[in-house]
Amino acid sequence: MIVDSTALTEQAVRDILISSFQSAGQRCSALRMLYVQEEARDRLLNMLYGAMDALTIGDPWNTDTDVSPVIDTDAQTEISDYVAAQEKAGKVLKKLPAPETGTFVTPAVIDVGGIEDLEREIFGPVLHVATFKARDIDKVVDDINGKGYGLTFGLHTRIDDRVQQIVERIHVGNVYVNRNQIGAIVGSQPFGGEGLSGTGPKAGGPLYVNRFRRTAEAEHVEAPEGKAVSLSDLQTALDELDARNWAVRPNRIEVLRKALSGKGGVIRKALAETAALDMTPQTLPGPTGESNRLAMYPKGVVLCLGPTLDIAIAQAAQALGTGCAAVVVAPGAEQAVKPLIDAGVPVAGLEGSVSAETLSEVKGIAAVAAAGNSDWTRELRIALAKRDGAIIPLETQTISPDRYVVERHLCIDTTAAGGNASLLATAE
Repeated sequence: MIVDSTALTEQAVRDILISSFQSAGQRCSALRMLYVQEEARDRLLNMLYGAMDALTIGDPWNTDTDVSPVIDTDAQTEISDYVAAQEKAGKVLKKLPAPETGTFVTPAVIDVGGIEDLEREIFGPVLHVATFKARDIDKVVDDINGKGYGLTFGLHTRIDDRVQQIVERIHVGNVYVNRNQIGAIVGSQPFGGEGLSGTGPKAGGPLYVNRFRRTAEAEHVEAPEGKAVSLSDLQTALDELDARNWAVRPNRIEVLRKALSGKGGVIRKALAETAALDMTPQTLPGPTGESNRLAMYPKGVVLCLGPTLDIAIAQAAQALGTGCAAVVVAPGAEQAVKPLIDAGVPVAGLEGSVSAETLSEVKGIAAVAAAGNSDWTRELRIALAKRDGAIIPLETQTISPDRYVVERHLCIDTTAAGGNASLLATAE
């Protein structure tokens, strides 16, 4: 969560408290890392400490309890040892006494330089706090993205432009503005992350139920023929692609249909299915004073491996149609993608195939498309699983354009300006 100097309010403190300590911090969406603008740090922390002193730690059957026990003794020991180590290092800013009986852990606030100081998630009532300068807010967001996790993110600000600036930059599945960041409600806030926090689709979102359907596998499941492309050639092709302008073009399908004119079969079907995928942002229902918005975004650069040329082009058509860039690797790929390149489409073609070893090392891919269920796709899946960093999905369905998008939900408490609606429109 990021809190700037315009959002120094009791509501912000309450939302920090709820997000960090409710359910003893044992929620996947709980607040672990808080960034506070330096001008607001001292006052906000003083308010937070006072609010923490009012917390009731005890029996979860008691309706007055704010912080309950953690799940078991192993969790209790791990969290308590971590807090003790941080206290020894002089990093604990505030902690509360915990009951002596039961698997309770003391709620604690720990001082850190930034999210890069967090080596692992502490799944309990532990809040880490860092300070930032206003001019460095983009760097803060980049540091958060760089950690690779992307489930929930909170923002407290009264500047509309800042909301837009951060929402467009942050790579997380659920963003909460001027409210707490836990307790997603199905139907209002479809829930799910990206990167190391999941590959989608969102629970409760429009793409969710379709994943439970049985679909036909590709007829061609044998490994593609051709000499394996080198890691350097593949990396160069990936690095040279830039889909930023392509992603915002409203006529992507029209451009693809013209460039692939005359193609039938699986390519034509891929274009038709992609054209039918509605990527229009959706306004979802919610209580009065809350805005809920679900949008789809291109997943990133997709590596299309076929195994046949037609299937590889069909995979690329779906990826490109949703705004992604694509690298097609298959016999005949270089000539096949030339009409697309001439049309200004962010695509590259390489002759041959991609080995599992190369797949485990190449950088800059968001997904790999390889149709069917075979020993070949199994080797690719194992190679992807060995990679460090974000989870890279292997898309084995021949036609499934929704596999090339990420869903992001934005929830805004529109009443958070304290009754003064003009504050939400204040320019920085």
